[in-house]
Amino acid sequence: MKKAILPVRSDVTEIEYHRKPTASEIRFGYGATHYRDFPVAQCLKKDGSLKKRLKADDGLIYTR
Repeated sequence: MKKAILPVRSDVTEIEYHRKPTASEIRFGYGATHYRDFPVAQCLKKDGSLKKRLKADDGLIYTR
């Protein structure tokens, strides 16, 4: 059975993703989880569902 895809509400403009710190960030004392907001258009797959993982412009992978 195929899952139903719910559309993103029209008032939502950004979606928050997070990632674990890199080894160099931990070494410099920035060992917390990093959060980042992405525009909705960047977070959608071709079928309209949300991506669970997103490779950002900084080369790091963020998860939802």
